[in-house]
Amino acid sequence: MYKVLLVDDEINILQGIALLVNWEKYGTKLIAEAYHGKMALDFVEKEVPDIVITDIKMPGMNGIELIGKIHAAYPQVKFIILSGYDEFEFAKTAMAYGVKHYLLKPSNEMKIEQALLEVVEEVDEQNRTQQFISTMDQKIKKMIPGAKEQFLKEYMTNKNYGAQEWERFEKFFAVDIPSSSLRLLIFMIEKENGYEPIYALKNMMLEEMKKDRNILLDTVIDERIVMLVKDEKVENFIETIKRVQKKFIQAFQVSFITAISGPGNQQEIRDLYNEALDCLSERFYLGEGSIITKKEWKSKRSNEENFHYDHEKVILSIRNGDLIGIRHYLEKFFVCLKKDGYNETVVKTHSLDLLMSIIRQASKDHRKLLFKQIIQFLELPTFKQVKEYIVTVAEDVVKLHYTDTKKIQSHVIRQVIEYVDEHLDDEGLSITKIANDIVYLNPDYLGKLFKKEVGEKFSNFLIEQRVKKAIELLEQPKEMKMFEIAEIVGFGSNPRYFSQVFKKQTGFTPTEYKIHYGLINRE
Repeated sequence: MYKVLLVDDEINILQGIALLVNWEKYGTKLIAEAYHGKMALDFVEKEVPDIVITDIKMPGMNGIELIGKIHAAYPQVKFIILSGYDEFEFAKTAMAYGVKHYLLKPSNEMKIEQALLEVVEEVDEQNRTQQFISTMDQKIKKMIPGAKEQFLKEYMTNKNYGAQEWERFEKFFAVDIPSSSLRLLIFMIEKENGYEPIYALKNMMLEEMKKDRNILLDTVIDERIVMLVKDEKVENFIETIKRVQKKFIQAFQVSFITAISGPGNQQEIRDLYNEALDCLSERFYLGEGSIITKKEWKSKRSNEENFHYDHEKVILSIRNGDLIGIRHYLEKFFVCLKKDGYNETVVKTHSLDLLMSIIRQASKDHRKLLFKQIIQFLELPTFKQVKEYIVTVAEDVVKLHYTDTKKIQSHVIRQVIEYVDEHLDDEGLSITKIANDIVYLNPDYLGKLFKKEVGEKFSNFLIEQRVKKAIELLEQPKEMKMFEIAEIVGFGSNPRYFSQVFKKQTGFTPTEYKIHYGLINRE
């Protein structure tokens, strides 16, 4: 309800209006009555009314003076004037303060109520308008970042965009982007994980880079994050990117590649973008988490015919179980590929030829499994991963070639289970880590082998073992803090996630489990 202040030095008129007018009918409430201007002004300073009904002629401060002071401090307040003096100067002055209702005494309650109704309708309309403007303003503010992103995307990919479009952009969005000393940064996640990690990385990078420098514009093009920034030392960018890489890997267990263009001006932004894309093309050789600032190799697409390798030696080494010979051969093979800087297609073509030669020496079941992984091999994004994959497969085949497959498998799985039991506190424990560092098998192959032997996926087994260990710790007489248990069973400094996993496995949070089984305050 709108608050009304009534001001009149004639007490009988004041009280009569207060009693006769049906305030609530018009969505108002009479909050105070004042006998003179000073009294009214003192009240306004304590509680600002929405509507003031005031007499003109009052001792000390008259109605026009009162209106002037209130209007100066609170211009939103509306006024209705009651006066026995039909004088033009009063009306003219009141109009200057936006007063639209000037009632001559005596005015009955009907005239006052009519004026009150009109003022309330006016205030309602103003509030609706203000609400509309506020809502539209919020919507526009939400749209502006997206519009800026779209402009940068169009500017870099649309050759028809030029200096004129850039000038219109700056004018429309009231931004002032320096015409020189600019760089472009491109970030690309190394594995396809949907859009959530992309926008998480973008937000992480924006937040981190705000601390050190001014990001001018940013956008996402073909799942690559693109940022236009003010130029500074490349070392500063690298330092920031490494900080974000650490956080991002912890959150998503995957890294990202960064390309940093050279410095340039506004007219060269499209060239800077293409330069950064060229840098990204070198990720095949530079590997995961690379921060690329310039081309380090030039792909040689015309000399593929100069590369010849006879794989008879690798076949002989496999059949003889010569692990050292296999490693020496593969190292020499990949050194030659990398030294001459062949492009990704050439590298994978020759590597696939080598891989097929190795797979043909495997046992029947192993060979079927490896053939199924060929597509995964062809999708490997870096030279390092191609090399590691072939080395791993070759060593697997050597180890399994002349041995009873079942016995070897059982031995390997025992190793995995024993390692898990001894390293439950390792937050980064995974089938990939064990495969690469402990049993030296292909991670996919080891995962399938584990499921076949144990009857469940490694990830499920690991969670079960961690929860079992957590239950043991909860049931110990000596009470441990939840973050200590979380750390011991491999959840690092994330007791909240530990609690969620524990409840999913047991139906209870750790605290609920202790209460349910009477473990709280147990001596």
